[in-house]
Amino acid sequence: MIFSILLGLAKPFAADPLLEEVQHRAVNFFWKESNSETGFTHDRARNVGTYTEPNTIASCAAVGFALVAYPIGVDHKWLDRKQALERTRLTLKHLLTDWQQEHGWLYHFVDWKSGVRQWKSEASSVDTSLCLAGILFAERYWKDSEVTRDSQAFINRIDWKWMLEEGGKTVDAVHLSMGWHPESGFINNRWSDYNEAKFLYIQAYGLSDITNAGWDKIKRTEVHYKGIDLLTGGPLFMHQMSEGFYDFRGKRDRLGYDYEIAQRNASLANRQYCIDNPKGFKGYGANFWGLNASDGPDGYNAFGAPGWINDDGTICPTAPLASINVLPQVAMDFAKSLRTDYPDAWGQYGFPDSLNPSKNWTDTDVIGIDLGMMLCATENYRTGLIWKTSNANPIIRKGMDRAGLKRAKVDGRLQVTE
Repeated sequence: MIFSILLGLAKPFAADPLLEEVQHRAVNFFWKESNSETGFTHDRARNVGTYTEPNTIASCAAVGFALVAYPIGVDHKWLDRKQALERTRLTLKHLLTDWQQEHGWLYHFVDWKSGVRQWKSEASSVDTSLCLAGILFAERYWKDSEVTRDSQAFINRIDWKWMLEEGGKTVDAVHLSMGWHPESGFINNRWSDYNEAKFLYIQAYGLSDITNAGWDKIKRTEVHYKGIDLLTGGPLFMHQMSEGFYDFRGKRDRLGYDYEIAQRNASLANRQYCIDNPKGFKGYGANFWGLNASDGPDGYNAFGAPGWINDDGTICPTAPLASINVLPQVAMDFAKSLRTDYPDAWGQYGFPDSLNPSKNWTDTDVIGIDLGMMLCATENYRTGLIWKTSNANPIIRKGMDRAGLKRAKVDGRLQVTE
């Protein structure tokens, strides 16, 4: 079964009209749900219907994906180039002047007009890094003096050492803190386990002189499921977020891990778990799968399997579609089946964030970071735009090098130690 799936990797879907529409509607989200006066992007929005209360919350992670979405929209002629550049300039200006921050680290959630911190959110390392990923991409894409100036100002004010050493309290630390609250200080947890945060370290190593010892010391828990070797398991976004921005193809690190294979195997195992469907949920199968951090009938949750298992019957379309760079035929089969079998789930921004047939529930929202991961993966599959732009950035090349990621033979194995 797995071998036959891999044989389909080269089958072309670049011109598929459904894939085109999925991307187009995602770009529409980032354009329409970004404030025209500040450029700040809603964390989420209604896909079907309208909110009863004003939607005022922006996420710095969503802003990062918006800065990638605009060039994609320009290249596909969905957005006017001049307007997209002006929106990019506007966004960078207000990130510098209005979005509340601490030592260069942005608060996770702010008011989308004022930039004032909301929900007592943290100054977030990973969400600032997602915003930074968009900024680094935008700077290389536009090659505009104003964008370059403000991008550099944003980069220069990030205090990597402060987030690593907790303001000087832990000078021997090798892993960055997850964030800081003005009320209580640094979050106790660090980015020390294998998860979505590979991009955080690649940026840190490329932009600062902090120790790179943390990469090798990340805890990598190997999971074996139905003949598939993977790392950690759990929600698929952990295997897709870094991979949407940075090109891990044909590389291994000092420990011998191939992270393209890690992503592929995590997707295959997630799908196989849903085919096996041990809890007997409605709809699960070869073309209906994808456990991810997403909305659920009872609120936002980190659904995932195998390895880290949390499963209540909720499927997130981002999970299969953001696997398109490693499993294109499988991803497209999912998209076509979902569009046909659940036509009422389709909304103004495309597929919903999640749905649960067992509970007769379909999310009325979409979430910016999930649309962003889906958009990056599909664009990389179609044109390689984000990967090519990042590969040309000396900051990212340096970060990859300091993480020990080097060209290596692609042989399908997760880890090679000899």
